[in-house]
Amino acid sequence: MLLPDRQEAQALAQRLAAVNYTVDGVQDLLGPVAAAALERDAITPAQGVLTGDDSPLSVVVRVFLLGETVSPSLVEDAVCNVESLRDLVSVDSGLLAAAVEVAPYAVDDKDWVVAADWPSGRRREPLAADHVLGVGGASTMLAQCTVRPEVDRALDIGTGCGVQALHLARHSAAVVATDVSQRCLSVAAFNASLNGIDVEFRSGSLFEPVLGERFDLIVSNPPFVIASPKAIHHDYRDSGFPGDEVCAQLVSGAAERLRDGGWCQVLANWAIVDDDWARHPRSWLQDSPLDAWVIQRDVQDPAAYVETWLSDSGDHLKLDYHLRYDEWLTALERAGIVGVGFGLITVRAGRQESPIRRFEHAPQSVRQPLGPSIANWFAGQDTVRSHPDAQLLMLPLVCASDVAVQQTFRANLPAESAVVARRTSGFCWEAPIDEFGVELLGRANGRQPIGEVIAALGVEYGLEPAAALEGAIPVVRQLVVEGFLHTDIHTAPSKAERG
Repeated sequence: MLLPDRQEAQALAQRLAAVNYTVDGVQDLLGPVAAAALERDAITPAQGVLTGDDSPLSVVVRVFLLGETVSPSLVEDAVCNVESLRDLVSVDSGLLAAAVEVAPYAVDDKDWVVAADWPSGRRREPLAADHVLGVGGASTMLAQCTVRPEVDRALDIGTGCGVQALHLARHSAAVVATDVSQRCLSVAAFNASLNGIDVEFRSGSLFEPVLGERFDLIVSNPPFVIASPKAIHHDYRDSGFPGDEVCAQLVSGAAERLRDGGWCQVLANWAIVDDDWARHPRSWLQDSPLDAWVIQRDVQDPAAYVETWLSDSGDHLKLDYHLRYDEWLTALERAGIVGVGFGLITVRAGRQESPIRRFEHAPQSVRQPLGPSIANWFAGQDTVRSHPDAQLLMLPLVCASDVAVQQTFRANLPAESAVVARRTSGFCWEAPIDEFGVELLGRANGRQPIGEVIAALGVEYGLEPAAALEGAIPVVRQLVVEGFLHTDIHTAPSKAERG
């Protein structure tokens, strides 16, 4: 697949920016109803809004977001001459059509444009085997969950359209991105050029392209779908590995590719074969020296799983849909799979001799981005592991700025109430606390050791200082792990998180 060179790509990006082809610009043009429909791949409302509108922004939206055919002269008036667009467009019978979607994408204060193949919902046809997926729910989730320290070297495995590499380039001195699909590498390289970002692209599977190298941060949104051997292959979802083996190899192989203190974060599916949903991801970490936090965000039964992915690829539009549905479902049942888990696996290298392990089913509503919360959770673990009780009490802990205290009274029983402290960002964790705990959070201002705060409170509540400290230590440890209390050292956002 030939695409415009770097100079032409950047010139195109400048022209798109000049007509306000941004997320905000498109939303303002379409209005809230049509813009929301377009997010669901429903183009009819947007087409109605733009009927008869030949303004430059409207023409760009019609061509590169709605997939309409227009006169080449309209595109040349709006953006640039058709010849410079090369394989991005085609002209047939006097009408121009875009070969790929080129969509605006917003990150903090940065506006990007990202090219990818047309989703099945826009064209109402099954996807090709080498389809290059655009920015979707999974890629957005990974971007929002990624920890973002300033690093020297970062790696994006299974880069697809390259969107994770774009994010990594904001806080990494060097970025390597890999994929087995040459079409993906071509599109990703174009997107890097389009957005003026330097990335080194390499061809190969999993860690093969980076043997002998180590990185500070590795991310992967791999083709993690647990497919039937007879399923139609799609590069973006099917790895060719049996079951959930592609995720197993990514997680188990991360230790050899990470520098000391380095991170690896993988979006994954895992087979659930009994009541222990974490059995498979736990086995991937069995012999690993890495700290790990496995977060399961969703579970699907086998039938729902098959329906999701046949619809995603547009294969539900084919005449043999029911046959393929039955083949896939039968394959999952024969493998003993009773459900499929989806979530994020975060591992970290070289912090302590005894690795942290947490396996958590967390379907609750969260507030993105989760990256800072994930980094802070590991930092909280470091704090409690490296500080015995006496040292922990010497820390000048401070209450996190997003903590809210809520008291709930039972109807007709005014004497009975429940008090919880709640984080209002990230995972929105809750911690049941008593009146003493409320006062403790309120007075933890980082200006004196938390032990002194507890002792002073104990006196006010008529408690012996030793008894107050002994009773408060396990509570303080839990509050530190969950980020309600922190040392103020690990909470400073990186440049990328600040925007």
